[in-house]
Amino acid sequence: MSRWFLVGILLATSSPLRALAEDVKLGYVDVSRALGETDDGRKAKASLKKIFDQKQKEIDEQQEDLKKSVDDLDKKRTLMPADKVREQEAELQQRMQKIQQTYMRHQQDLQAKEQEATGKIVERMNRIIQKIAASENFTMIFDRQQGGVVFAKPHLDLTNELIRRYNAGEGAGPAGGGDGASSRASEGDPAKAAASSKK
Repeated sequence: MSRWFLVGILLATSSPLRALAEDVKLGYVDVSRALGETDDGRKAKASLKKIFDQKQKEIDEQQEDLKKSVDDLDKKRTLMPADKVREQEAELQQRMQKIQQTYMRHQQDLQAKEQEATGKIVERMNRIIQKIAASENFTMIFDRQQGGVVFAKPHLDLTNELIRRYNAGEGAGPAGGGDGASSRASEGDPAKAAASSKK
């Protein structure tokens, strides 16, 4: 097979591939950053921080009280009967377990509150992302955090545009028009949001 024939095959096959590549338009958003820079996101985080601080204070006070009791037992240990020492050690162990359970309960409560506080914000962001994808003919838009994007050129970053549109009030109403099933399927997944907007 001649070298020129090989070159001809490469040129013939590369043209469709190049045309396909030109049709693909990708972008990405950093939803985590957008949550921290939109007005609603800041309010939600401030509210969550207030709740966290209150719960953390409760845990800190319980831990400090337990530490004092442990120190007190250590000081009196040699002056107390062995059975009394074991009794107080068992009591302290129960208190420590109770603090751990309280901590885990607070963590679960905070996670639930965070999901509740940010869920509607993210849904609204996805509606905006759908509009960006449709109006600017994006093939796919990734979430930088969840999509595993290690590197992308800065001009592909749509986060600032997402934040600007959100703070301007876009997407505040219920999603209207289009395929309702596609809209619901795309919630929580910006990549699906872009794909559904292409239909």
